[in-house]
Amino acid sequence: MMSRILVPVDFTLICHNAYRYALHLAEDLDLDVVLVHYYSGSIDPRSPLVIAGDGTIQGSQEERLRQFAYASAEEPSYPLLEPPCNVAVTYEVEPALRPAAAITRRAAAPDISLVVLPPRSSGSLLGKWLGSTATTVSETCDRPVYLVPPEARYRRPRQVVVADNKATADPYPLWQLEELTVAYGARVHFVHVEKPARELALRYTPWPLMEELLEAERDAELPFEVVTVEDKDISQGLLDYADTIDADLLVIINQTRGHWQAVLRASLTQDLTLRSSLPVLVLHVARTATPAGSAGKQNKSMKT
Repeated sequence: MMSRILVPVDFTLICHNAYRYALHLAEDLDLDVVLVHYYSGSIDPRSPLVIAGDGTIQGSQEERLRQFAYASAEEPSYPLLEPPCNVAVTYEVEPALRPAAAITRRAAAPDISLVVLPPRSSGSLLGKWLGSTATTVSETCDRPVYLVPPEARYRRPRQVVVADNKATADPYPLWQLEELTVAYGARVHFVHVEKPARELALRYTPWPLMEELLEAERDAELPFEVVTVEDKDISQGLLDYADTIDADLLVIINQTRGHWQAVLRASLTQDLTLRSSLPVLVLHVARTATPAGSAGKQNKSMKT
């Protein structure tokens, strides 16, 4: 079965930028792309009514996806774009009352390896309070999720910053990070942010073990570093460190949550992605899967 990147589309410019990022990612990782659009199933009075394709609402949405995928001079709202010849782009349209739940359900299918979408889907106060579709997907979806901000451009990740927390010790995301390192020759920085002047450091296993390993292997060329920074604001500490090393990618490892837990719970993921100019990759602690049993299902062979 083909292995693909799922790119949810709402036809905005920030979504088009995430699509461009996904195409580069697909080309590097030997994946294909599926564009999916979820609509309410009825006419939206806030949007212009355009009848195309086979004359139905669904047919019209499919035609909009094709125009979105192959932006040309006739579509001045999107930058010119031609997908790489070795990346197949397919289209799916489906009515859905809850897009985040629909995206998570589609991402669970065996043909999907990862998800790429922009970090926000609503500018309203209510949308920010509840959390965007992107944030909800990133916490409910088992697949790796790339959240791509509007100003981000694709760069092969050479320097990767991982927000170190208790979930970082889980074998499943560590295996995924190892694949990323091998695929790109990336160097991984595990960054632990502590509040200044704490009497008791919030350190946990495996943090002391990681530092001991680095001390024991001081002269070895290890593909990772273990770093402690001080900052009252965890997100700012991570962003400042990423800036000092000219990082290409931020990584957060989360427990997978239920839909309403993700919607109502403020999270580091939401805070960081709304403030970062770098793409954020969200990995998840496996609930039932193991690295050996999941590699073939979630990934094609990665190019080095």
